[in-house]
Amino acid sequence: MRLLIGIDDTDGAGWAASTARLAREFGDTLASETRFIGSVGHILFSGVTATTNNKASCLVVESERADAADFLLAQAAAYVEANAAPSSAPGIVVAGAEAEALIDFGRAASRREIRPEELPPLIEGLRVAALRGGRGLIGAAAAVGLTARGWSGRWLEFGGLRRLDRAVQARELRALGIFLVSLETDAEAPAPDDWIDTHGRLRPQLAAGRAVLPLRRIGEGMWEAATGETADAALSRKSR
Repeated sequence: MRLLIGIDDTDGAGWAASTARLAREFGDTLASETRFIGSVGHILFSGVTATTNNKASCLVVESERADAADFLLAQAAAYVEANAAPSSAPGIVVAGAEAEALIDFGRAASRREIRPEELPPLIEGLRVAALRGGRGLIGAAAAVGLTARGWSGRWLEFGGLRRLDRAVQARELRALGIFLVSLETDAEAPAPDDWIDTHGRLRPQLAAGRAVLPLRRIGEGMWEAATGETADAALSRKSR
């Protein structure tokens, strides 16, 4: 069973660990019976005055435990409580198939400031934790909805990609499950032995529910990760 774990508002002024980092590190602690697939970072509406960048994270995991949702909520709440900034008010949302009910909410949260009264009806029946007031519940729910939609955000961890060197071969990325999309106008696609310059910051985009890395050719058998075009735009352009 696939589950999404939204986390937000765990950092604070002067706090070294961002919510994105905390979420990734929590994923690394999960037991062998729960498979950590990756963590997606989402940028929400920038006009919220109480935040500097309004970024939320969503972990994607798989588990065969019958009590997986309750287990993961308890694990996440304990980890966040122990590692979040003292001034933070974290929110955690865990959802399986019901995450689709949060898609429209997530899209709205990326475009405008959400009123506090908008959220409660949407999270009834979901596993949630509101720590120290739970101001982060809105961002956590939005991150779950956007990840369920599958067309926004960047994978901050996926299959151990952060351990890769700056220059990697196409076969290595495909072995991790990363879908490579050429932005070139001809039909050429990266060959298995072609080299890809990730610029030391490999962050595939979440598009069509996949980890997608747009590429530009920079030489014979050489490519670079493209950061100027979104993956959904790239896929749309390639399909025309």
